[in-house]
Amino acid sequence: MVCLILAAVPSVLSAASSQHLGVGLSSSSQQTTAPVLSQKSVSTTAVKNAIATEYWLELKAYPSSNTKALWLYAGNDWRYLSKPSSSIETSVQNAFANPDTFQVKVWYSGNKIVGLVVMTK
Repeated sequence: MVCLILAAVPSVLSAASSQHLGVGLSSSSQQTTAPVLSQKSVSTTAVKNAIATEYWLELKAYPSSNTKALWLYAGNDWRYLSKPSSSIETSVQNAFANPDTFQVKVWYSGNKIVGLVVMTK
């Protein structure tokens, strides 16, 4: 199996937080370029992993004050990676363009991606 490590998983496997942002679908009345964030309350957020089944790449953040992000659907919810490098964007796009050969595994804490790899099946 060949793995390309694109982002490191933090050594701490859990982090306590009083709140984190959850992701919901945008309504048709809102104009947005990414899934809409909603507030959820959680006492502890552990690092989990899952295979991404969909992706959303913001080519230009809107509104312009937002940070450009790569969104991956993993663990039955949308997760994001802020400011992805061009090599990460290219690797993820190539993996989804060749789903019989590659898959994207995501490590996440809440809705934030803390690590990912593109690997052969």
